[in-house]
Amino acid sequence: MSHLTSLLLPLVPIPISTSPSSNNTVKVIAFKTIPSATKLEIKNFLQSFYNLDVQKVRTLNMKGKKKHLGGSLIAKPDYKKAYVTLNKPLPVTSNLYPLTMQY
Repeated sequence: MSHLTSLLLPLVPIPISTSPSSNNTVKVIAFKTIPSATKLEIKNFLQSFYNLDVQKVRTLNMKGKKKHLGGSLIAKPDYKKAYVTLNKPLPVTSNLYPLTMQY
């Protein structure tokens, strides 16, 4: 499970689905992780490291994007996307992106 420590990254902290009882809570969170991570490893890591009460984990294996650049093929690495459903919804502030660009 130690290989997940540095490779379990939140995608963008966007609420995937909210609790029906309140608009200020998040029930499902998306994470990006290494392809070899299992559902049980992801669940145990989140419960021990972040103290989250995880109900279930759904995963998708994603292929890295590939494009041609000047006759050569450039590919981004493959990754696994994990959708984590929580038993207790997390509170979310109204401003998810507090930094604004100054022009």
